Amino acid sequence: MKKILSRGFILIMILFSAKSMAQDLTSQKSDQSNDDIFAAVHIEADYPGGIYRFRDFVKTNFRIPKKAVRKKVKGEISMQFIVEKDGSLSDIKVLKNLGFGLDEEALRVVQLSPKWKYASLNGKKVKSLKTFSIYIDTENEESKRIYFEKK
Repeated sequence: MKKILSRGFILIMILFSAKSMAQDLTSQKSDQSNDDIFAAVHIEADYPGGIYRFRDFVKTNFRIPKKAVRKKVKGEISMQFIVEKDGSLSDIKVLKNLGFGLDEEALRVVQLSPKWKYASLNGKKVKSLKTFSIYIDTENEESKRIYFEKK
């Protein structure tokens, strides 16, 4: 009988502590400022026409520097940026460098991007964090030097 009572007491204590933790999380959410940046949202920020159109945009505008071709560069350029509430891009960064002018070219191209469709969370516009990778293989024929999926 004592065993049952002690288990019941422990269960009640767990339930009360879980409820108080849930209340803490709820109050933290309401304290968020309008400048928070979200990686997980209800509706993702998206390029007009979708990700494949964005890839086409990058591929069309990206110019591989001659020195990268001479050095037979192959690899990944990882990038990150913020889609603002108005759809503009900010804080564009290269996370993984390849060198030979490729990183600067990737930054240039993303800066040319038209406005995106903003992200939303709980029905409100929010800033969101996006990442993507551009793969380069200068030994491929010219039309296949830029791609977006690992081979």
